[in-house]
Amino acid sequence: MKKLVLFIALLFIGTAHANSSNFNTYVGIDMGANISEYNYNLDLDEIYYSATLNAGLRIGHNFGAELFFTHSSSNSLEYISDFDAVEHEIYYMAFGFDIYAYYNMTRQASLFTSFGVANYKIYYKSDYVNLYNSYEEKESDNTVTTRLGLGFIYTFPSDGISILAQYQYTPLNNVLFNNMSEFSVGFRYNF
Repeated sequence: MKKLVLFIALLFIGTAHANSSNFNTYVGIDMGANISEYNYNLDLDEIYYSATLNAGLRIGHNFGAELFFTHSSSNSLEYISDFDAVEHEIYYMAFGFDIYAYYNMTRQASLFTSFGVANYKIYYKSDYVNLYNSYEEKESDNTVTTRLGLGFIYTFPSDGISILAQYQYTPLNNVLFNNMSEFSVGFRYNF
């Protein structure tokens, strides 16, 4: 993975020196609703809300790459009886990069597809309380996986701001999650 990231960085630097007018950088933020499919029948909510920070570059009109960091909301499940109580809480963080191919519809509007590699770190927290004592367990699980996406982006005529909507499919295949469908909207500030 390190070799691939180094190759992409060298490719972008070389392209930038060859034709700097075709090399545009940006930063942005996305808000999303992520629908998860669990491996087991759980009473947990399947929707996680997330915020994603990203920084990327667009090479010419048809290619780009983006680094991202995502933090999700937490989903919890409580069980309370006369003698004890249990609360489970799950959330995740992800980081990685995506490579984009843009299909221009007009000068300002494009469809795009993406392929990426990401590390999802899923956190599990459980609090147990009974008549005699209480304790807390924390675990985390790392999963490196791929992501496939498609979406639409519109750049306002001033070229300073872009808005986008996208869908990404992530096969997690870890202990708890089978896969995740991520729907998000966001904006990009172009330098």
